[in-house]
Amino acid sequence: MIKCTVCLAENDDFSTTCIQCKAFLQDRVPYLNLFETSWQVIESPSKAFRKIALAEHKNYVLFLFSILGVSLAFTAFWYLRLGTRFQSLLDLIPAAVGIGVVFGLVSAVVVTGVYHLLAKTMGGMTGFRGSLGLLGYSMTPVVFSLVLILPIELMTFGMYLFTGNPHPYIMKPVSYVLLSGFDALIAVWTLGLAVVGTKVGHRLSILKSMVVVFVTLGLFIGGMFFAAYQLHLIDRV
Repeated sequence: MIKCTVCLAENDDFSTTCIQCKAFLQDRVPYLNLFETSWQVIESPSKAFRKIALAEHKNYVLFLFSILGVSLAFTAFWYLRLGTRFQSLLDLIPAAVGIGVVFGLVSAVVVTGVYHLLAKTMGGMTGFRGSLGLLGYSMTPVVFSLVLILPIELMTFGMYLFTGNPHPYIMKPVSYVLLSGFDALIAVWTLGLAVVGTKVGHRLSILKSMVVVFVTLGLFIGGMFFAAYQLHLIDRV
């Protein structure tokens, strides 16, 4: 809680003006700068997520979810070996990007809705837009993965990354293990940021924050596997 220096009234940690005398308690954050906020998420996550929760406009959140969707689309193409349906990377890349952007925007609503409901159940204190901002900016490492790691994977393995014929590990085992390891670290980093964001933004304990994030992740992955299974059944018909 923040105590007003004018009337001594107790206010919420994220209040900018006093509920009693309307005096300013802390600086307003009208907008978020994508590069500045993303860097702060990396450098000082707690400060960054506090700023995100305070921000009146959660700028660039849908862009970050779109990036997540594109990354997941490429992952799905790899996992389901969908490269066999395309002539070359010139055909596959636009398809993955297009599907990914749509999927990311849908996920922004659906995943945030589940996450927000779970956080509220645990006693979370941030609104839906706050939850959207916290989750969106926790995706910052995914941007680095898409911009830096994916191009290296595409240049190293080409279409074999998505066809598995032969498997990329057989072609270049050291490169495949290293790049897969980087992808795994990005995933862990993103989850860690989501937990920190939940703790700061929703003002929950670290344990409750972990429950919210991992249950949301479990439901999301379960939904994706169910969808993939249904698509597999359709293909067999």
